[in-house]
Amino acid sequence: MRIIGLITLAISLSLIVGCSGPLPQRINLAPEVVSAPRLPQSMPVRVDVNYPSLQLKIGTVADRLGNEVPVWVTDNIRNEIQRAATQTLTRMGVATSSNASAQLTISIDHLSYNLRSDGIRRELVGDMRISMQVVDGNRRYQGKFESNRREEIVRTPSEAKSHEFINLLASEALFQAFNDPEFTRFLIAGAR
Repeated sequence: MRIIGLITLAISLSLIVGCSGPLPQRINLAPEVVSAPRLPQSMPVRVDVNYPSLQLKIGTVADRLGNEVPVWVTDNIRNEIQRAATQTLTRMGVATSSNASAQLTISIDHLSYNLRSDGIRRELVGDMRISMQVVDGNRRYQGKFESNRREEIVRTPSEAKSHEFINLLASEALFQAFNDPEFTRFLIAGAR
């Protein structure tokens, strides 16, 4: 009799756990700029990243039953973007140093990620807007870049799928920034 009670309890717990819906997702950014021009010469720069909103919750995902959970980026987002920027600049032939007189600042103006559903079709939607500025004495470069992604899906995205989607979104925004001809001309001109 006691064994039947334990089996019933185990089955009940597995049903509760199995029906609890998706878990909140925490995303580490690791964007990668797959190609950027190699510069013949460039001035060195200091790299800084601003995330003025400090909003770590960037959106939500929900399962087919409507169980909605938040999607968060880590509080290390500034360092994660700075690491990607520094690696890209190094591949471009640009020296980065905390002592450089020129300051390159990337601002994350907007980052959102959601799962939209009309009852039949389910779609991941992401938007990222960044600003990039370089100040070198009296010279100044400014650019704004936007990345939008949409992807139709069948199942609620796993944390790994969300990680992939958001990193592709961030990679595209950074790709646009570092491949802006005005930006590369500004760096080359500063080396003279």
